[in-house]
Amino acid sequence: MYWENIVFDAENPRRHGEFWEAALKCQMLTDNQGGYETRLQLPGERYLDLCFPIVRDPDRARQRAHLILGSGAPPAEDLGAELLDALETRLDAAGNEYLLRADGKPASGLVLEAFQLACADPAGDAEFWKQLLGWEIVARSPMVLADPTSVGPRLVLVREASPKTAAKNAIHLDLRLEQAESMDDALAAICASGGAELDGPWEGLPWRVFQDRSGNEFCVLAPSASSDD
Repeated sequence: MYWENIVFDAENPRRHGEFWEAALKCQMLTDNQGGYETRLQLPGERYLDLCFPIVRDPDRARQRAHLILGSGAPPAEDLGAELLDALETRLDAAGNEYLLRADGKPASGLVLEAFQLACADPAGDAEFWKQLLGWEIVARSPMVLADPTSVGPRLVLVREASPKTAAKNAIHLDLRLEQAESMDDALAAICASGGAELDGPWEGLPWRVFQDRSGNEFCVLAPSASSDD
């Protein structure tokens, strides 16, 4: 299972998507009635897609997920508490907050250094995501996870200011199953680690919706049609 998408609930997918496309120098993939999608190319032919499906009146009152951007020079080897405290809060084209390292420039050419998620128990949730992604815990104040190859943004888990409500997060992650994995295996692994599947009309869809130990939603997608996708 690997991290494939960041999904933004979008009232205006094109406007929202073009903002991030310009900021991170992504390449547009789709622009249609279903939404907007753009690709962030990573080293070694890896990528991360930013998806903007149409969602009317998304809830932005209690934002729990934030993108952390920086200049990429020097690399953010340690997103420690002192660094997080120094981050500047900015707004994207839809009014979502994102966080900017002080040495980053608020123009195009920024680097996506991390995805920050609010949790009830950051240490426990770090173990949850470690098991799902096979990542390593590289720091504990705050909890930071990284791909063992050091490619792509990190996952930063911080303590929530207030408990998760029933309202869906307006920004969430999608994970993609490897070719040899099944959705039943994913369900078992998620539940064994303290997560849960959410009820919904998923029949016939190539994904299912889950929540982590703190109630944050994420989707698991079926394996790609071919290993070259």
